[in-house]
Amino acid sequence: MEKLNIEKIFNNYSDSSPISAIPKRLSYDLLNNSTERASKKRKLSENDSGTTLNSSKNDKSFSNDSSSFNLTSMPSSPWEHTRMKADLIESKSRVTLLKKEIEHLNTVSASTELKYRHQISSLEKQNTYNTNKISDLEKHLSVIRKRENATREELVKCKNSLNIQKQSYDDQVYQLQRDYNELEETFTETCSDLKSEVRELNQQISETDEQLSMTKEELENYKQINETLQDKADNYDKIKKELDELREKYTESESKIKALEYEVGSYGDWKNLSKVSHQRIANYKDLEKEVHRLREETKNLHDIIGNKMLLEEQVTDLKTRLEHYEKNNTDVVSLKVQITELEKQLNEWKKVANDFSTNKAITAATITPIILRSQYEQILQKDLILANEKSSVKNEKTQIENEITGLRVENEQLIRQSDELKKTLKQYQTALPRLQKKLTLITRERDCWKQLLDNYEKDLTITSSSALNNPDSQIRARIEMLEKTVGGYKELCAKLETELQENKNLPDLALENALNNEQYEILRKEIMQLTSENEKLRKRKNELELEMDNHTLRAEINRGLSKVVHLVQNPADEAYAEHANEIEKLQAEIERLKLKVKKLEEGNEEMTMRLNDTNMTMNIKEVNTLKAQIQSLESKNQHIKEVYKAAALEFREVCYMLFGYRIDRVGNTNYRISSMYAESADEYLNFNVNENGSVLNMLETQYSISLGDMMQTHLASHGSFPAFLSTLTLELFNRTTVMMKPVQQKAQESEQEDEQVQELPQKSESVVEENETVKEVVEKIEVEQIDEQGKEN
Repeated sequence: MEKLNIEKIFNNYSDSSPISAIPKRLSYDLLNNSTERASKKRKLSENDSGTTLNSSKNDKSFSNDSSSFNLTSMPSSPWEHTRMKADLIESKSRVTLLKKEIEHLNTVSASTELKYRHQISSLEKQNTYNTNKISDLEKHLSVIRKRENATREELVKCKNSLNIQKQSYDDQVYQLQRDYNELEETFTETCSDLKSEVRELNQQISETDEQLSMTKEELENYKQINETLQDKADNYDKIKKELDELREKYTESESKIKALEYEVGSYGDWKNLSKVSHQRIANYKDLEKEVHRLREETKNLHDIIGNKMLLEEQVTDLKTRLEHYEKNNTDVVSLKVQITELEKQLNEWKKVANDFSTNKAITAATITPIILRSQYEQILQKDLILANEKSSVKNEKTQIENEITGLRVENEQLIRQSDELKKTLKQYQTALPRLQKKLTLITRERDCWKQLLDNYEKDLTITSSSALNNPDSQIRARIEMLEKTVGGYKELCAKLETELQENKNLPDLALENALNNEQYEILRKEIMQLTSENEKLRKRKNELELEMDNHTLRAEINRGLSKVVHLVQNPADEAYAEHANEIEKLQAEIERLKLKVKKLEEGNEEMTMRLNDTNMTMNIKEVNTLKAQIQSLESKNQHIKEVYKAAALEFREVCYMLFGYRIDRVGNTNYRISSMYAESADEYLNFNVNENGSVLNMLETQYSISLGDMMQTHLASHGSFPAFLSTLTLELFNRTTVMMKPVQQKAQESEQEDEQVQELPQKSESVVEENETVKEVVEKIEVEQIDEQGKEN
């Protein structure tokens, strides 16, 4: 279009010009002259920033130039002709630019007119609102003025009433001042009286202090006398303890001798057991080979199963990867489409930003929405900063006021807490000496409980056989031990009474001997530990009492069933007789020593000389030999106890496995029976045995009530407990049995065989060890017999 317009202008110009002999080919030189047009365009770009006034001036100049161009004569050279064409094109482009600027200014003026109209409408609305508000305020002001007049009248009335009240209060104040002066006079009189009373009390305190010092001196004298008496009592207690120990050793040796006799009788049974164990050991090698073969087979099976599991895991991993890759491919296509759309949107945003950017340095390539937003937000932020600063100052003021009030409240709370802590500290300081006294009492109680436990443990060493043969000696030893404990309690009570009297006489020194909180916590922990130890000792005492009762009951039960076989020429009888003779000698010597102690206390030295002449002292070698024998017998007794316990446990487990019932002893004559196939622990039966042991009675329980039909058929009609228990086991077995798979049965059988194979060497070793112990016991007995025969010879 531009080329066509240029050609039309050129044709008009050529028709109007007087020179017609200009060659027309010169008109095409305008297209080749690009350098001149470029320079002209630069000038246009520099002059584009001019105002509307400049544009109007340019229009006028253009019109003048065109008129002058028409008036003047046509240039003679073709170069001037081309220059004129270029000027004409330049003026045309300037005209188009100016038209565009005019259109832009029209749009801007229209937008500003719309804005101003909108502002005018809003201002009119605000004006109406303000006029309405002013009218309302005037009405409100009239109301306030009426109220003010009413309040002024009320104020006058209040002032009159206040003056009347002030006069009455002044009279009251005058009377109160009189009362205060009278109270001050009475206070001074009471203070003088109290001071005189305080002086009298101080004199009384000094007198009591002197009396206290006198009592302390007397107390020290009594303590010295008590120490001398305690030394004498300690010597007497030592002699008495030695006598008790000798009696206990005598009873233990008798019981051990009888146990050894029983072992000699059971030596033949041990030989039979050893033969059976040798046969089992011979078959042990074959079983080891089979076990080795089976273990190799199980290892191979485990390896095959592990490889199978690995392959299955790999297949599943590959399947999951394949699915993951397919999903990724579908996602990639959708992402490519989204990327192209986003690129288009980005280019459009860049164009918009370039059009509306105020900064000329920013180009379309560098401008972003963030930059435009930042420029727009900078202006808003300035206003917001000022508003925020104002509100922050107000908030800081309120915060500071609130902090001041909070600090005041906290200060008051801290003062209260400090007062409370001081009170608690005083209470702890007064309570500390009491706690120390309690701690000493608890330690003494603990020592007493320990002594009682030692006495019970000594009682437990006496076996059932000794309880059957010599119950009188056991009772005597028990009585002596109880007498010792009673004496200890008496001493403790006497000490506590003396301490109470001392504490009553002494003044309060709690604040002087006050300890820190750390020391108080340490003492509290020690008290807790001592109380826990005391509880443990009590539990241990109860357990030992139960064991003592069980031992005595077992001895009474086995009295009718057990039989003792004695040898014709029993070396144990001879040793027992010798031991009895030695004990008689020792008892005689103890009686002589008792007489000697009494005479020493009385101060008769002549009798002590006579007793020393006639005293029969025991040889030191014999005492050493007796101690060695006692130690050997104690070790044998412990071994017998261990064997007995193991045999009892095996017997109980075998009964449980064979008959399906576990029997627990609840009391002296009560027994609890629970089945192997019971569904819960509450399913048990209680039985009671008569004192003679001939009649067995079934006690009622919740589980027995549910078995009414079975009890009527077997107990009420037939009266047989075995039939009742066997039917009960069958019924429970039918309830709980479940069909097992053959594979599981084979696995269980293989596991049982492995366990039996592993237990065989352990059993063989235990049998060998027991045979060796029996041999050692027999050899020791033979050696002791030979030694005793040599002594007699």
